[in-house]
Parts: sequence; C-alpha cells; structure tokens
Amino acid sequence: MEDHIEAHEDRSSKKNINSYFYLLGAVFGGLTGGFVQESFLATVIGAVVGLLFAGFFVSNVLKGRTHDR
Repeated sequence: MEDHIEAHEDRSSKKNINSYFYLLGAVFGGLTGGFVQESFLATVIGAVVGLLFAGFFVSNVLKGRTHDR
C-alpha cells in the first residue's frame, strides 16, 4: 500500500460558499417576482425576499454541515 499524506489546509485556502447562496436567492427571487407581477418593484421585493430565504437557509440548514462546505 502507498502512504497517503494529506496536505495541511490553512484557513486562507478554505472557500466560503455562503455568498453563492445569497446571490442565487437574490437572482431567482428577483426573477420570480418580476415574472409573476411584471414590474420592477416586484423584482426588487422578490430579490429581498430571496435574500431573506437564503439567510434562513445558510443560518439554519447549513449550520450543522460544516464538513460539506
């Protein structure tokens, strides 16, 4: 068998993917609001609601899954 040596990772090399969830929430929330109401105000409100859902998802669902991030 070969000797497996795992490389030591420092904190600077770990990626923080939480911002991707916020971006996806804002984009798809805005798209949904815009398509449903067909107005710019609905797009902005949809983006805000998408950000709120993304914040809920990141803080509650992903909190216990540090090994997957």
